[in-house]
Parts: sequence; structure tokens; C-alpha cells
Amino acid sequence: MALFNERCHHCNQSHQLISHGCVYKKQSMAEPKQKVGKRVFCSNRGAHTGCGRTMQLYLDSTVRYLHYWGRCVVSFVLALMMNMTIQQAYQHATGTAEPRHAYRWLQKLSSQLSAYRSLLHQPILQPVDAATCHPRRGVLAATFTALLHQFGQPLCGCYQRQLQRSFL
Repeated sequence: MALFNERCHHCNQSHQLISHGCVYKKQSMAEPKQKVGKRVFCSNRGAHTGCGRTMQLYLDSTVRYLHYWGRCVVSFVLALMMNMTIQQAYQHATGTAEPRHAYRWLQKLSSQLSAYRSLLHQPILQPVDAATCHPRRGVLAATFTALLHQFGQPLCGCYQRQLQRSFL
């Protein structure tokens, strides 16, 4: 992770960040822990004029505070767009039969729709057949189609890398 041009989230200075270790995430039933980010120090020592605070920079493939990788969430939405049920889409994306987090993901995605659509300058929604699709799912599908067109694959990683903010 190149720290030279990164800015401190606290004091907004660049060229002051120094690596201070890694951030790991323990996945259930997985050994060893997976590296998901880097811990950095905004140096106020020597010739540096930083604020002296630490922060964490996450890899673009991970979503902060989420058990699964970002690609699983995107895969879940793409499966929903192919008219799978919520349970089928969740199982397809995560390999887990019980859609434990699927409804939480849908709620978070729905709350982020305005942020996603503001990036896209409100693209025209494609008409959705009401008999085959729930209206909220139709808006989500149209938004994700436009996001994929703008950011490309992998959607979560490209989105987080370009905008430097969490996908969810």
C-alpha cells in the first residue's frame, strides 16, 4: 500500500504517514487471519509535521465491519438481478444456506441508494415488470447496472479505491 500520497483523515496532511502494522480479520473456521488493511501513524517526529494520531486504511476488497468480502455483497446483488430469491442469491454468494445477513445487506444497500445514485447523476431507470420484480429490487438492479458500467469489475474494490469510502 503506497502511503506517500495518502492524506491523514484527521489533519488532512500528506507525506506524513508511516506504516504502523497491519489490520487482520479472523474469518470463522479460517486459519491464519487475513490481512484486510494497514495501520498508519501520522508522524509528528523529526522533520514530520503530522498530528501524531493513528488510523486504519482498509484494502479496497474489504468492507469495514462486514463479515464477508465486498465481492460477496456484489455477487449477492447480481444474483438478485438474475431473479433469484433472496435465499438462493445469498447461498450463491456466500455458500451459506441460511440467509442470515441477506436482509441486513438489503437494508444497508437500500439506505445507500441515494449515495450511489448521486454519483451517477441520476441515470434513467429501466422499466421494471411489476409482475416479476419487487419495485425496490428494480431500483437496486438499475442502480447496480449503472454502477457496474461506471466503475467496472470488481465493483466493490473499484468503488472504494476511487472514492475512498466504504461501499456499504
